[in-house]
Amino acid sequence: MHKIIIKFYEWLNHFYIKLKPTQALMFGFLSYAIIGIIFLSLPFSRTNHVNLLDNIFNVVSAISTTGLTTISVADNYTFFGQLVFVVLFQLGGIGYMTVSSFIILARGKELSPIRLGILKAEFTLPQGFDIKVFVRQIVIFSLIIESLGVLFLWFEFRAAGIHNALWSAIFHCVSAFATAGFSLNNNSLESFSDNTVVNMTIGILAYIGAIGFIVLQDAWLSIRHRSAHYITLTSKIILLVTLVVFLVGTPLLFFFEPSIQTISPYNRFLAAAFQIITASSTAGFNTIPISGLTGASLAILILSMIIGASPSGTGGGIKTTSISSLYSILASVVRGKCKITFWGHEVPVARLYTAVASTTLYMSILGVGVYLLCLTQPFNFLEILFETASALGTVGLSMGITGNLNIFGKIAITLLMFIGRVGPLTFGLSMFQKQIDDDTIKKSDLAV
Repeated sequence: MHKIIIKFYEWLNHFYIKLKPTQALMFGFLSYAIIGIIFLSLPFSRTNHVNLLDNIFNVVSAISTTGLTTISVADNYTFFGQLVFVVLFQLGGIGYMTVSSFIILARGKELSPIRLGILKAEFTLPQGFDIKVFVRQIVIFSLIIESLGVLFLWFEFRAAGIHNALWSAIFHCVSAFATAGFSLNNNSLESFSDNTVVNMTIGILAYIGAIGFIVLQDAWLSIRHRSAHYITLTSKIILLVTLVVFLVGTPLLFFFEPSIQTISPYNRFLAAAFQIITASSTAGFNTIPISGLTGASLAILILSMIIGASPSGTGGGIKTTSISSLYSILASVVRGKCKITFWGHEVPVARLYTAVASTTLYMSILGVGVYLLCLTQPFNFLEILFETASALGTVGLSMGITGNLNIFGKIAITLLMFIGRVGPLTFGLSMFQKQIDDDTIKKSDLAV
């Protein structure tokens, strides 16, 4: 048995080092999904029978930090099964190879060139960022932020009489920070729609995860050195676009969504703000029934989901930096300028190309997904558009059709969630880039 494991390790290592970073990234998340499916298929992971397709769907949803589920997690999985979900969306949130790379660095060893290449492919970092320092800070920031979140939710859940309040707090905190949207409550957070502490805790965790570790590192350096000089342009753009989405979306829901007009102004603001936060951060929780919203409100949420989170964060979507690049192109063309600028800075051509390519591919995949689901599913167009945007954006909000999808629908949504987590552009590059020549391959630690 020992020899078989060693042979498999050697084969896996040889397989990975022959891949381009984008290909290794895709296969890495796929390997996490396969391991997760195996664990959730064990008898002691489930309280009821769960078919293979539902397990695959839910595992991919967890590793992609989406949150769409075909069955209730609380009703169909044991504590061990729920723990598997927590591990999956924690790994999916902080990134493939981040934990193993952190362990390697903690042992005082260096990361291999190929491992560094994969990390750089996953985390789009501005110039001057040390990827090794960045990896360390991702793990440390995640543990600190989630631990603080657990304390706040634990007290609130215990006061509300939630069964096993500590575990529920841990589950929801990791899910929120990873923008996974998984909940142990069958109605998500609707029971806490008027609870300020729960709304703020989940919302802050989701926003911190969504704006990304670039902003967190900049903020830490600024606090440490007592100077705003360390806030990079990338962080400023991320914060600006995130703020604009919140300031535009929240009033529109507050004033024009009929389903929340009967509650107090404060609770109405809480509900409107939370839905915009959960859609734009791609966290996927909800405090009001999504199926009861009007078409206008759903349109706002769909646009928020498509814009999505930020690079090097835990969320999905087109990304705030890509939106800023597209806006800079539009503004410069309308003004008749030759140079593409944003906020007084010229935007690099490479970033413009990337933004246009990723957005075009994203919208193309979204369009194909909507078309195929319209052909095969017995739901109306708005329900399908919302579900598809939620899956590709790794959001997890639903109008209630997920559990009623047929086999083709579940497979299609599973693929959309996986593509959304890997990134449409990364997925495309992994499909069409050529493999590395054998002469350029050196031994690596990828299989660690």
